[in-house]
Amino acid sequence: MSNELSEAEKFRVMHYTGMAELIRALHEKFGDEVYKTVAKLNGDKAFNEWKEIAEKNGNNSIDELIKLLWEPLRKEGFQYEVVEKNEAGVQLKCTYCPIVDLAKHFGITKEGLHMFCQNDFYITEGFNQNIGLKRTKTLMEGHDCCDHFYYKK
Repeated sequence: MSNELSEAEKFRVMHYTGMAELIRALHEKFGDEVYKTVAKLNGDKAFNEWKEIAEKNGNNSIDELIKLLWEPLRKEGFQYEVVEKNEAGVQLKCTYCPIVDLAKHFGITKEGLHMFCQNDFYITEGFNQNIGLKRTKTLMEGHDCCDHFYYKK
């Protein structure tokens, strides 16, 4: 991780690490329900944002979701590829996520999973309730990739 962060990036790092520390402390006191609550709160916000995006866009197909969600992430440093596309759905493989680097650097990967990664399911549902997401691996959990599979329900 580079030591040369912009002021906005420094603020974001302080904010997220502070939130993760709070979540960790609450988890230690109250257990796994805290992680579920964090994922739900962040997820509900993501759901509403992506529902609005789909409504404004007028196209809420799987291809459009990937275009609107994933293509801008390349500019942020994410590395992914579409590994399969057929009638069943679209399989993506993400092999690099800068959010994971940040979480690893600050020792907040467990909290990061619930703060960030769980949003993917809410984003998908908000964008189109007829699209599902399956994922069996995440970089945040230490796997070699995130394996997003978008499919029609």
